[in-house]
Amino acid sequence: MTAPSSSIQVPALLGPTAAGKTALALAIAEKNGWEIISCDSRQIYRFMDIGTAKPSAKEMDHVPHHLIDIIDPDVIYSVHAFVKYATAAIRELAGKGKVGLVCGGTGLYYEGLRKGIGPQVESDPVVRETLMSRAARDGSRTLYAELMEKDPESAEGIHSNDVQRIVRALAVFYQTGTKLSALKSMTAPPADLVFKTAVLVPPRELLYERINARVDRMVRQGLPDEFRTLRKKGYHVSSPGLQCVGYKELFAVERGECSFNDAVEKIKRNTRRYAKRQITWFCAHNKEEIVDYCDDAAALENRIEKAVAI
Repeated sequence: MTAPSSSIQVPALLGPTAAGKTALALAIAEKNGWEIISCDSRQIYRFMDIGTAKPSAKEMDHVPHHLIDIIDPDVIYSVHAFVKYATAAIRELAGKGKVGLVCGGTGLYYEGLRKGIGPQVESDPVVRETLMSRAARDGSRTLYAELMEKDPESAEGIHSNDVQRIVRALAVFYQTGTKLSALKSMTAPPADLVFKTAVLVPPRELLYERINARVDRMVRQGLPDEFRTLRKKGYHVSSPGLQCVGYKELFAVERGECSFNDAVEKIKRNTRRYAKRQITWFCAHNKEEIVDYCDDAAALENRIEKAVAI
């Protein structure tokens, strides 16, 4: 079906962490005069540059970026917030005759953007803090088992170690008596947006090699110093931003529970596991949009560009 002439065409490049999305997105956006809208649940946080592999200042000078460095690490960010601001950015750019290329690896954010989201429930800080305290005391798996009982549909889409999303789903249930999954079912896609999506998934072995090399590079670039700076600013183990892989593992070093080298190996392991979950998500939700991977950089760029052409 041909899209209405009034619709806004939205190219999107998705994929797991360390897949090479950033370089490809920058090349394609610069060639076409597009801007980039980040679809990354970690790069939204200020002061967390190295551990989230943000584009450099030079890269962002070449191609304007949106939804990067928009909140502090102690602020909770939601799918609703992302969809609200990403949609506004897309429409604002379109109003200026410009295109926003969505790029990132947070599948849940992109699904909300493309398919719509249900009614928003404002978080009750008392309920949330109670649940977070329980998670710290009893472990995330205890709360996950509770979520499986209260809202199994939501639990199926959440990892048992994902404290933030488990707490969010339980908080919605206890605040409203309604399952988060039921609220999500009350959705409608944005009528004026038409998405052209490409998903980049390198071979697993190559992706894991890239992840390990990236973590080593982050350490050389100063990840430990970045972590210490965040701690000096007052951010702590319960700060949403510092729940991210690459930062949360360093608290054990701070407490003297493991060596720095052990923490680095845990960062690599946890990042690989995160990438595996991302791949599982994309294969389940965007399988028809996965682009055949190849080692030839120019050929791969051409394939992606054709897939997202508008």
